Amino acid sequence: MSGPLSGWTITGDGVRLHHLEAGSGPAVVLLPGWSLTAQTFSAQLAELSLSRRVVAIDHRGHGRSSTPPAGYHLHRLAADLAAVLSTHNLDDVRLVGHSMGAAVIWSYLELFGTHRLRSVVFVDQMPCALRNPAWNDAQAAEAGATMDAAALFAFTDLLRGEGPDPRSGFLAETTSPGVSAQRLAWLSDQVAMFERRYAADLIFDVATHDWRALIPRIDLATLVVAGDSVNVPIASQQWIRDRITGSRFARVEGLSGGTHFPHWENPAAFNAALTAFWNSAD
Repeated sequence: MSGPLSGWTITGDGVRLHHLEAGSGPAVVLLPGWSLTAQTFSAQLAELSLSRRVVAIDHRGHGRSSTPPAGYHLHRLAADLAAVLSTHNLDDVRLVGHSMGAAVIWSYLELFGTHRLRSVVFVDQMPCALRNPAWNDAQAAEAGATMDAAALFAFTDLLRGEGPDPRSGFLAETTSPGVSAQRLAWLSDQVAMFERRYAADLIFDVATHDWRALIPRIDLATLVVAGDSVNVPIASQQWIRDRITGSRFARVEGLSGGTHFPHWENPAAFNAALTAFWNSAD
């Protein structure tokens, strides 16, 4: 069987967005996290496409998409998603967002409502990453707030600097010990495709959003997948599940415990969770 095919979308501001596509049938659209690429969904493109049309998007600046000098904000990525859905006639979509990709979905819902969507899957993304100093530890865990302002500025300053790329340390921290050095190096190579200065702009935007007012208003069939990673407290994933009426919850760990990348470390369990959800929700 041949591998996924490349497709392209031209956005309203002239950006050339790349996606990978495989299979036919009900539409599934996969949104990677910050600095990640469509290639990280290779196991989903291979398996889920046996019965569905699966599309994995490279956000602007990421992967094989073009790199404009501006637009590294969640609302712009949501508009890019809308352009992909429209250009390729993707309707009744089962939308899956990993990490920042989940926040792109929240931004899409805020801007466009449920247009073209059938269901949503949120994978290991907190509602609010930046901690209010007035919160106690329980409040911070429910929000998923694992970053303070000083740490955020320090991280983005490192990204904009000329020293070692701090994203390699982030990947080592958020994957499980069972990941081989070779696979981790491959993931680092994917991340490095996104220019550091734009990565800094985007992660600052992601971290400073608070989605807790929108999340309880979601009225689509929803699955929350928790990787139980160190950077996304599982209490925040349970908070999302508890606020969306009728939502389902799955905990998919990595090779050796918690991971921020359940779809990549444990694709068999991840794909099974999504398939079971879609079979019941559809």
